[in-house]
Amino acid sequence: MNQLLDHIESPDDLKKLSISDLPQLCDEIRGFMLHTLSQIGGHLSSNLGTIELTVALHYVFNSPIDRLVWDVGHQTYTHKILTGRKNQLHTLRKTNGLSGFPKREESPHDLYNAGHAGNSISLAMGEAVARDLQAKSKNRFSVISIIGDSSIATGMAFEAMNHAGHLKNPFLVVLNDNEMSISNSVGALSYVLTSMINTRLYRGWSRRCYKIVRMLPLGIIFERLWMRFGSSMKSIITDHQFFEELGFRYLGPLDGHDVIKLVHMLDKLKNLETPTLLHVVTRKGKGYKQAEENPTLYHGVAPFEQSTGLIRVNVQERAISEIVGETLAALAQTDQQICVITPAMKEGSGLTSFADSFPHRFFDTGISEQHATTFSAALARSGFKPFLCIYSTFLQRSYDQLIHDIALMNVPVRLIIDRAGVVGGDGETHQGLLDISYMYPIPNLHMLSPSNPEELIEMLVFASSYTSGPISIRFPKRQILDDFLKSVKTMNLKPVKKITSKVLRKGVDLVIFAEGFMAQTATDAAAILQNQGISAEVVALRSIKPLNISTLSKSLNGKRFAFSIEDHYQAGGVGSIIESELSQKLKGVSFHKFGYPDKFIGHGTISDIQKKHRLDAVSIATVIKQIIQE
Repeated sequence: MNQLLDHIESPDDLKKLSISDLPQLCDEIRGFMLHTLSQIGGHLSSNLGTIELTVALHYVFNSPIDRLVWDVGHQTYTHKILTGRKNQLHTLRKTNGLSGFPKREESPHDLYNAGHAGNSISLAMGEAVARDLQAKSKNRFSVISIIGDSSIATGMAFEAMNHAGHLKNPFLVVLNDNEMSISNSVGALSYVLTSMINTRLYRGWSRRCYKIVRMLPLGIIFERLWMRFGSSMKSIITDHQFFEELGFRYLGPLDGHDVIKLVHMLDKLKNLETPTLLHVVTRKGKGYKQAEENPTLYHGVAPFEQSTGLIRVNVQERAISEIVGETLAALAQTDQQICVITPAMKEGSGLTSFADSFPHRFFDTGISEQHATTFSAALARSGFKPFLCIYSTFLQRSYDQLIHDIALMNVPVRLIIDRAGVVGGDGETHQGLLDISYMYPIPNLHMLSPSNPEELIEMLVFASSYTSGPISIRFPKRQILDDFLKSVKTMNLKPVKKITSKVLRKGVDLVIFAEGFMAQTATDAAAILQNQGISAEVVALRSIKPLNISTLSKSLNGKRFAFSIEDHYQAGGVGSIIESELSQKLKGVSFHKFGYPDKFIGHGTISDIQKKHRLDAVSIATVIKQIIQE
């Protein structure tokens, strides 16, 4: 039984505790979180690392009157526990359950939906400026951005800090420095933060001086003055003036797992007069040995045995993204020009094998999709064969670079788009349902979509020798058999000259044009229809741009009905492309599109999402039968 946590249903309940109770509460939250996530999975390491910080923030500040603005959002499970959602935590990321990220529809304490990195300082600054424009001193509230060390290295965070330092509206940025993003942090800023932590001269000097100041008469006043003086001296002793140069008062580093010291510090920062950054040092996976030792493995975790840390999954299955790493590693053995770029998603994009085999040709740019995209363009322009491995939802962040720095100059960057289509538990912010619509209008860009793992390999081989311009390969979040992945290492990767559409099943009554892995769904639907006396032809598109017009036209001949199925929004998807490019051939044909509707798609299992939107084989067969019998 959790003696304290059982009585916490809101931040008001938290404030009823004495400050000496907070360490026990943090321990209870850690135990509760570990037990719950071991049963359902979720973002473990990051949330274990932010328990004390979150408790301190809610103990000191008055959410939602005081504005807590979370960056990325996968660090907010304790926030959810403290704001009335404790008893729903077991539904995290499940269909109709809690979101794994802050979500405005869930709680007034979730000010913004947050799934991508780097926006919290801009949002917090906007809150602070809006507050000050209203000029209601009686209603003055605090604004706090909570941002991770790798998120603060994003271009957007720099832009926001530069602007905030110029305007001087007071608000607090809490830098949660865990020396990690998802994979290990990279870059100069990570070095700067680590150096700050490890400057023994500064830490010892600071502790001694604060002890002396507190002993003086009027110690509180002197302590505040000393903090201001310390900000100047800190730059001299540590030789790090980065945040001060941007116009922020820098405080820290502070132990992010000492909840009592955090409360005392935050309490002093309620009435700021200038933009301030509090540097807090935390440890990912804090309190769970397995997660502390391997925070990347336990970043986003499936259900696991709490006592051992062993994951409760089918050991015979692996993520399909690992095909990319294994195939590129095999190709790179004989092709010295192949290199791989990823924005902080080495493990998520299945690139560990390539990184281990070819460390000098593997580039993790950190959470900086814009830079990664333009960097890839320069590598291609210099004669290399860059494969930019990126999630569909994150490629959105570098759209201008894709147009301006790649397509406009027609440089052969290979865009390997992981998590295309619905992704399940991560929900609205991570669904990859826009890439076809935003990429198709871009000139020079060749777009492919495999219908199975074998075709993904085939397309990677094709892309390795494709030099006519930029090329993209989109594929979904799926699992494959481990035996198949192992076989990739021994495959004879023969050159591939062309990727065209393929007829998977012949039929006479209607034709289904299927995008990507939806080809299997289309084939299953055709089998159901066959049992009902309806003959359906199935064509796997494979190439989205250009469309294989001759194959599609041939399949349309003699058909009264045609359908498209895609793991994408209907608007701007392959159905719309077919409708536009085959408009003449479709005259006299009743054409219908299956895809996701014009709204953001929530979280849940992939199968539940597909059934909800009638994109499973049974639903598709049912709708097709209704249409052709009308």
